Amino acid sequence: MASRFVGDARRVASVLRPVDPVLIMDAAAARAAARAAVAAFPGRVAYAVKANDRPDVLRALHEGGVRDWDVASIAEVRAVAALFPGDRMHYMNPVKPESHVAEAYALGVRSFAYDCADELGKVRRATGGAPDVVPVLRLAVSNEHAALGLSGKFGCPEDEAPALLRAAAACGWATGVTFHVGSQCRSAAAYADATWAACRAALAAGVPPALIDIGGGFPAPYVGDEPEFAACAAAARRRLDAVMPGFTGGFQCEPGRLLSAPAAGVLVRVELRKGDALHLNDGVYGLLGELKCLPGQHPARLVRPDAPHSRALAPFALYGPTCDSVDAMPGPYMLPDDVREGDWIEFGLMGAYSSVMRTAFNGMGGHDVVEAPATVRLAA
Repeated sequence: MASRFVGDARRVASVLRPVDPVLIMDAAAARAAARAAVAAFPGRVAYAVKANDRPDVLRALHEGGVRDWDVASIAEVRAVAALFPGDRMHYMNPVKPESHVAEAYALGVRSFAYDCADELGKVRRATGGAPDVVPVLRLAVSNEHAALGLSGKFGCPEDEAPALLRAAAACGWATGVTFHVGSQCRSAAAYADATWAACRAALAAGVPPALIDIGGGFPAPYVGDEPEFAACAAAARRRLDAVMPGFTGGFQCEPGRLLSAPAAGVLVRVELRKGDALHLNDGVYGLLGELKCLPGQHPARLVRPDAPHSRALAPFALYGPTCDSVDAMPGPYMLPDDVREGDWIEFGLMGAYSSVMRTAFNGMGGHDVVEAPATVRLAA
């Protein structure tokens, strides 16, 4: 398995002696992740822009072969259209302002997610019922194997899906079906089971789908025992071929975390140690929000460039810098037992849901950005 760290944190700490948190960008890692995913998936790979929308990351993914983009807001539509005119965009947020649907269609979007009749009507009105629209029904499926369940907010029950698919077909549209098994899913079989549910809905409707989109949730290798992306994709495709032999429609996925996680690491400084509690210069309101959502998952290592540290490890809880007790990341995180104030800690695979979720709460949230591994110069 490739390194889970960008490999430059020691030099960053040694050269810059940073007081603020540092986002260490690694475009090459994102490019490599994209190439691997595009090669492994038997269909179209649509990157979920919400995971990391930095232009340098998007360009690296494009260089790696991504030509489809899962956009979830009109701002993302505009950004992708400006960067990559001619690429395909898929507006997969099931709830959208009607005016945004109209603008997205004008900017080239043709596939739009929906999970109820009212949203389908919104798409029809905003696009004037244009024949090249592909409405994609978001189906509710189990999230039992995900570290972060995403059920409840979106997705229609399977028994309501046939009527919604027939309603879309009645508009003269080719239709699609999608789902989301939850974020950081730890089971390849979950994709097969959800694909089977999507096929059942289409078969019950009597509407051959033009697209089966198996969503996202593909796990980043935080711990190292997560299922491989290729295994998840293959499980879904085998089930599709078994249930709908000869299927000629589109087959698509929407990885976000999988492609963007390797794009960055985060370097933070220890400001105080209280026993097994470490107070850091960044936390859940800054670049480390994912540590609250996925406690103890992200790889962490001590960075002390000027002196050796203990090889014995101990469990630590982490706390961010704001005057808010919610700013806590209990972990536990295994670090050298002699960690002390002034040390730095590097968190690996932090490209997903870090910079996009930071805030300025409590007057904090500022950070530096450096490019790695070639340099340690400050970047935009």
